[in-house]
Amino acid sequence: MRRRLPLLIRAVLGLLLAVAGALKLADPSAFATEIANYQLLPAVAPYLAAALPALELVLGVALLIAPRPWRRGAAALALGLFVAFAGAVGSAYFRRINISCGCFGTGGDAISGLTLVRNLVLVAAAALLFVGEGDSQNFTSLKSARNDAGAS
Repeated sequence: MRRRLPLLIRAVLGLLLAVAGALKLADPSAFATEIANYQLLPAVAPYLAAALPALELVLGVALLIAPRPWRRGAAALALGLFVAFAGAVGSAYFRRINISCGCFGTGGDAISGLTLVRNLVLVAAAALLFVGEGDSQNFTSLKSARNDAGAS
């Protein structure tokens, strides 16, 4: 199971990003409105709506099929995206802005504590994937590396 965990995380994040990006590409103007609703940087919403879906789609595909060095880069960028998304969702949640998250384009549920937790789980998964993709033994040597550091 330990050797399958990185593959599972990579597959889930890759599919999630690819599907989210593809759905957002269907209606960029509606997605721009979803972004502007966060009231963070409404002036750049049209540019983000044009760039984010394509970036998500490319990152998703890279996580799924690219060679290891490219996957590590994709994992780093996915981590950055998920941190930004969690920050935006957290900002809207704590400011009590009643909006849909726009996670899969339009028509999503309103932001809630569960949405924030889900985004934080994605951050953790992407961080694990980034660390694991840089390790030739995947996640299995993370524990031994930690034990070796403690023995010093």
